[in-house]
Amino acid sequence: MRSVPSEITSQYNSDTADGLDKLKPRSSVSFLLIAILLIALLLRVAVATHFPSFEWGDEIFNSLEPAHHLAYGYGVVVWEWRLGIRSWVFPAFLAGVMRLTDWTGPGSFGYLRAIRVILSLLSLTTVWFGYVWGRRASGKAAAVIAAVTCAIWYEIVYFAPKALNEVVACHLLLPGLYLGMYGEVLPEKKRLFLAGLFLGAAVSIRMQLAPAVAFAAIYFCHKRWASRGPFLISGLLVPVAIFGLVDAATWSYPFQSYFLYFKVVVLEGRGLLFGTSPWYWYLWMLAVHFFPLFLLALVGVRRSPFLGWVAFIILASHSLIAHKEYRFIYPMMPIVITLAALGFVEFAEDFKAWGNSNLSPKMIGAAGLIFCICASGFVAWKSPRWNPKALIVMDRLSIDSSVCGVGLYEVQWIRTGGYSHLHENVPIILVQQKSELEAQIPGFNILLTHGIFTDQKARFKSEGCWNEVCLYRRPGPCIASSQYNEVNKVLRETGH
Repeated sequence: MRSVPSEITSQYNSDTADGLDKLKPRSSVSFLLIAILLIALLLRVAVATHFPSFEWGDEIFNSLEPAHHLAYGYGVVVWEWRLGIRSWVFPAFLAGVMRLTDWTGPGSFGYLRAIRVILSLLSLTTVWFGYVWGRRASGKAAAVIAAVTCAIWYEIVYFAPKALNEVVACHLLLPGLYLGMYGEVLPEKKRLFLAGLFLGAAVSIRMQLAPAVAFAAIYFCHKRWASRGPFLISGLLVPVAIFGLVDAATWSYPFQSYFLYFKVVVLEGRGLLFGTSPWYWYLWMLAVHFFPLFLLALVGVRRSPFLGWVAFIILASHSLIAHKEYRFIYPMMPIVITLAALGFVEFAEDFKAWGNSNLSPKMIGAAGLIFCICASGFVAWKSPRWNPKALIVMDRLSIDSSVCGVGLYEVQWIRTGGYSHLHENVPIILVQQKSELEAQIPGFNILLTHGIFTDQKARFKSEGCWNEVCLYRRPGPCIASSQYNEVNKVLRETGH
């Protein structure tokens, strides 16, 4: 095994030795990156549009739904927003997108498509990061492997267009890491200020990234605090201050959502109500979902120890929290892929030296791409995701002006997409037991059920089923009543 130069002093040493850079001018290299970015964007938008899916309630009811409430004045309000433990910054951004783009399509189709496109555009930082970091750490072959894999890896394609805080925070974290370490085309002061802006925005959206951001800031400045620290920290404090001021304006005091989130979810243990997992669960998930890339990433740490430490800190800090969800470690995914690309090139070059073979950088890059694409396809084939739940039905109802109320029977409200998908200011009524159905029927003319509904007395006629969610309609108007199990009423009464 060869010794690896320091990340900070290596500059473009690997690129200079890379045969691909000798054969192609810089313009063709830029064209290649642009082509990969376009493929990534088209893949994300196409999948999100044609295969709508649902991962967790937060992507609707803690992001899109409060945004819809801001933009149009109505929506489902869950317990986090009644207690004031969420920041309005991200929903306000989404609300602006909704208002600006709702004319682009009927019902909810226009603004939902626009949000998917914008979030997909933001997710392209994963592809850019894989390319530029791979190139700096190991050369052109690693850059192409990392960029293409980040472009097509099924879980990044799946998560990228989703309005989840940890996803958006990751897409802001990556530019901050790169600019803090490299980016010499900019003056150092400006580069560090921009790095701080990205890191501060990432930690403001997802405060669980604070340990990784703190490590990165110390790493960037520890030998030159006097000359670097003020610029990095000032950049970091700008988004943090904005989030604090927004809390003061929308809640009761600066940073209320952060303090109350820590108090209610962590100290009082409300997060534990949603399930717990052992400390090693994330490590096991990574090993299963990214095998064998996970093993290559361990090799790639030799080429980029800093990136390895960032990944480890994200993993360790999240593993200490009992309530675990796989989406929480999304920020590790592009980092693991980038490290795996470095590890593949490291392994290939060692094999080349050991076997005295004539493997060219092109051959190494092509082999790495085939390997990673096959790995992504295999894991995607085994994945249980890509489930639209009731989203398709609610989207269809958003363009139906005859809807005067929607009843849910054996369909969980959290899996419907709420008013951000329905986009009709009509009551959503929860039929919690079949015995309640007759009394609740006057409040809605649309009934969604899980599977076939057979009660002929209810006068509902089937209009089709989508993914086991069936749509029924009855003739006649809807009658308002405070006795109905309207969704916000039920949520207030049950504390959900």
